[in-house]
Amino acid sequence: MEFCGETIRGLPIDDRFTMCNMAVEAGAKNGIIEADPIALEYLEGRTREPFLTFSSDPDAVYEAEHGCDVAKLQPMVAQPFSPANVAPAGEVTGVKLDQVVIGSCTNGRISDLRAAARILRGRKAAPGVRLLVLPATQHIYLQAVKEGLIEIFVEAGAMISPPVCGPCLGGTWVCWPRRSRNLDHQPQFVGRMGHKNSRVYLSSPYTARHPRWRDTSSIQGR
Repeated sequence: MEFCGETIRGLPIDDRFTMCNMAVEAGAKNGIIEADPIALEYLEGRTREPFLTFSSDPDAVYEAEHGCDVAKLQPMVAQPFSPANVAPAGEVTGVKLDQVVIGSCTNGRISDLRAAARILRGRKAAPGVRLLVLPATQHIYLQAVKEGLIEIFVEAGAMISPPVCGPCLGGTWVCWPRRSRNLDHQPQFVGRMGHKNSRVYLSSPYTARHPRWRDTSSIQGR
């Protein structure tokens, strides 16, 4: 599955990672975005090995082409128990949260942590809600420390985890994680979050602070 267009060309590298990673949920074996100056800039200092870049032929024939007017997209939330069970954020209400997970190997980039820190600064996690933060890599962890993001999370009452594969195996009831995919979405993964009745909702840090959720949010003072 190849992603292209004006919006894709304007995405930072972190967002591109997520797009390509999630192509599997659409049935693709791989997701690709044509290499451009943003991608090449990211590679500077990260590899000493020579590499080649490739582009699709101008006359390439695709099995199908799908267009999307992103100006009409709303913040969305993936709900239990199917990848197709997606709803606009404003329609998902009355969910009592037990745990919120920010980060993971896929969505614990520094941009994700910065977004979460902007929301959490000066606020506290709600009583009875466990807040976990997982930087994706040691490099990102160290960068978050240098930028003061970890201090913001700790003062908000968060538990900071080292970069590790962990949220998918946590014992929770209702969880609102900011990570790559909902392993409880598919029948073969039910119970992967620790209990067969656990329910997982996925959203971005900004989506999770939607005003419609003030009464049931994991974060106070929004």
